[in-house]
Amino acid sequence: MRTGATVRAATAEDFDALHDVVDIAFHRGSPERRRLRMRALQDEGLGLVAVDGDRIVGTTGAWSWDLGVPGGTLPVAAITIVTVLPTHRRRGILRALMERATADARDRGEPLAALWASEGGIYGRFGYGPATWVREGRAQLRGGLGLRPPTTGPEADLPLRLLTAEEAHPVVAPVFERARARRGGLLSRDGTWWTVRLLADEPEDRGGASPLRVVVAGDDGYALYRVREGATTGPVSAWTTVEVAELVAVTPAAERALLAFLSSIDLADELVLDARPVDDPLLHTTADVRAIVPGTPADALWLRILDVPAAVAGRSWAADVDLVLEVLHPEDPVVAGRWRLRGTSGAPGAVVAARTDGPADLVLHARDLGSLYLGGATATGLRDAGAINEATAGTAVALDAALRVERAPWTAGVF
Repeated sequence: MRTGATVRAATAEDFDALHDVVDIAFHRGSPERRRLRMRALQDEGLGLVAVDGDRIVGTTGAWSWDLGVPGGTLPVAAITIVTVLPTHRRRGILRALMERATADARDRGEPLAALWASEGGIYGRFGYGPATWVREGRAQLRGGLGLRPPTTGPEADLPLRLLTAEEAHPVVAPVFERARARRGGLLSRDGTWWTVRLLADEPEDRGGASPLRVVVAGDDGYALYRVREGATTGPVSAWTTVEVAELVAVTPAAERALLAFLSSIDLADELVLDARPVDDPLLHTTADVRAIVPGTPADALWLRILDVPAAVAGRSWAADVDLVLEVLHPEDPVVAGRWRLRGTSGAPGAVVAARTDGPADLVLHARDLGSLYLGGATATGLRDAGAINEATAGTAVALDAALRVERAPWTAGVF
């Protein structure tokens, strides 16, 4: 780096100075209670700092989690708190931090890296591409939200339970783990992440809304929600919104039961379903097809392939494949080059990738490989956008058939 700044592992003594930099970068403040919670979450051995003299000027961190991929899970470096002080921009600090984070992830044997991108124009050059998308669903509740009757027979009579945030963890965590098998893109969660982050219910977590409520449908689904009262609408009432932070279910019956409950809460005017999958089945459950208004899709998890053979062998494939990809990434010779993908449809291990000198059938940047990997983007769409070059006609269609997934990938929860 031109400034002479160095990148090193963070230590316990760096904690407050590190988070001072994070607060500046993300325009926020961290009260003592918040920092105590971050200490509980943060593995000091996985944080990095860039130091100029005796001052920390850049940061990054990573959690070693696993990511749901079609047919299974793979280790992933969950990259977070990527910052550079505004006084030190354009000096190579971000690149140095990302290079070190990548090298550390490879040393740990993680074939994937993932992050949430605060700015869309930054991370593509490092090989990250948007791989999951989410959108909001919003419904007006006065008059009810009628659901279509299921075609498979009578509505399942799933018992519903209301839990407090303190009670919820041992009940909802197993449901989430079972649900991860239904869609790619969901990340593992340990007990600390549940209790300190997702189920946190201190006054500063509420943002003026109610305490966190948890409703559970049988053993197959749950929703985390708060209720917010807005402008006064009458002598004894106010506009009331049910804000659903997370709705996760293993079965369609549980999803329907949770929606029926959330849309029938007394004295509520509006339902907001945050960060739902782009192919959300709940949009099709209402008798009025316009009852739940979908929002604009937004990119969620960005994915980078760090080990092509491990990533290819680590997911299931929906069709036979035999083609050569040329991956472009001038800063990453481990991934860049030509790879022959060959194998049959089936569980992980059915398709393998090996380097080849043969001619490329499809030429794409590493960021687009990340976007394709979970099945959320299509090779034909990227080809038509001019982002990838189809050297052999029909290759994009063949690759899409092999990468096809039953449900769109989805990531719940920012890290």
